Amino acid sequence: MQYIGQNFLFTLSVIVGVMAFLLGLFVYLDDRKSSINKVFFFFNLAAAAWIASVLVAISTNNLEVILFARRLAFGSASFIAFFIYYFSYLFPRPNRNYQFPFWLALALTVFIAILGVFTPYILQNVDLVNLEQINSYGIGYYVFSIYFFGSLISGIYNFISKRRRLVGVEAAQVSLVMVGLIISGILGALTNLVLPKLLGTYSTGQWGPLSVSVFIILSTYALSRHHLFNVKVIAVELLTSAMWLFILFRLLLASSFETKIMDGGLLVVAVVFGALLIRSVIKEVNQRERVGKLALDLETANKKLEGLDAARREFLSFASHQLKTPMTVIKGYATLAADPNYLNSPERIKQIVTKIGESTDQMYRLISNFLDARAIEEGKITYIFKPMDIVKLTSSLVEEFIPYAAKRGLELTFGSSSPSVTVRADEIKFRQVAQNLIDNAIKYTDKGQVKVEIKEEDSSVLFIVSDSGRGIPPEVKAHLFEQFFRERNSVLKTKGTGLGLYIAKEIVKAHQGEIWAESDGEGKGATFVVRLKKE
Repeated sequence: MQYIGQNFLFTLSVIVGVMAFLLGLFVYLDDRKSSINKVFFFFNLAAAAWIASVLVAISTNNLEVILFARRLAFGSASFIAFFIYYFSYLFPRPNRNYQFPFWLALALTVFIAILGVFTPYILQNVDLVNLEQINSYGIGYYVFSIYFFGSLISGIYNFISKRRRLVGVEAAQVSLVMVGLIISGILGALTNLVLPKLLGTYSTGQWGPLSVSVFIILSTYALSRHHLFNVKVIAVELLTSAMWLFILFRLLLASSFETKIMDGGLLVVAVVFGALLIRSVIKEVNQRERVGKLALDLETANKKLEGLDAARREFLSFASHQLKTPMTVIKGYATLAADPNYLNSPERIKQIVTKIGESTDQMYRLISNFLDARAIEEGKITYIFKPMDIVKLTSSLVEEFIPYAAKRGLELTFGSSSPSVTVRADEIKFRQVAQNLIDNAIKYTDKGQVKVEIKEEDSSVLFIVSDSGRGIPPEVKAHLFEQFFRERNSVLKTKGTGLGLYIAKEIVKAHQGEIWAESDGEGKGATFVVRLKKE
């Protein structure tokens, strides 16, 4: 009965090892570019090598083979520890708190593996007493234990820190992998590292391979839930491979020639039909994914169209009001100009002309924005790129805006880290971007100051406009550079089309630059930054 139990345990461990290797291979082949899939494959490969080493060690009485297999198990376990730590860094997304020391960790792993396989520093010797393996460990055993448990604890810590920041499906996935890691790590270390040292024998080693299955099963489920591979394809590949292996074992163990012929023919048929089955499943899954993607794209497009339609209606209402306002002002003052009482007063005539001029400028800016936006959409806007001194242009612009800022009771300042910085740009178009950002900063600041800066980086230059104004709510920041977008509270307080930042973004993009906004929230000011490459 004991022999049958050990034989069953051995067979089960073989199945676990083979399935671990095949699972890792199929996951890798499903997406060869995925770093997570690569690491998962190498972890399964190391686990399969470790299981094979343990099975060889417990299935023979040859002391030289046992010693080499046991040492090989320590080498494989070193890589298991490394890939556990690396996997915890990558899954479900790379840890942003630190950069994984890949080469340093790999070099340490290789050193520990060499120490375990080719030297007696970890495992000195193995003896057989009453068919039980008696272990003699070296000082390197403690070095390996520190390394293994250090990697295991680091991996668990990574998952715990990620679990606190994640929600929904990703949080559940990390929890599954973490539970699997804890269970497999503790069971594997107990059966093959701790208890053999305490008991002096390797009687518990045969249970080690089964402990790996817990982590593999839970992490596989988590990976499939994260859509890093298609679980249906992997399942079919695993079942088909298991059928091939079963028939192959029958063929190898067949005692008669007739049985071998039958099993050989059966294996050929199984391979052909299994390959066709896998191919058809992959084709079906790919078709479903394409249909699902098309449906998702269609849904996204519909939502976008609905949003654009709502924005169009709001814009038409808003634009008609904005265009009507300056024309009403012009018409009103033109009527006053025809009054003989006003014609006799130069001051009143000057006031009328000033108001008409301001309203005309406002209407001109509105119409210019509409035309620019349409030209951008139709791809008809042209650029003339040439070397431009961005410091000189910005300085002149700030001088132009100082009277406007002073009229609103604001302090407008300019500073540059260099007296001259050259960029390749369309001067007229970039001037439009700078004007818009400075004008917005003054317009949305009720008191305090507006600061314009030029800062150099290694190969680029930053144009920065910061203010102490109304700030930007977090929910608004993501939509700032969209067409016709205006924050609702600002619509009542300021005039505009909601096109200025959209046009600025497109112009900066044409310059192969970047533009973004920063703000700590409402009432805490805002900073707009444009990055351009230096000439």
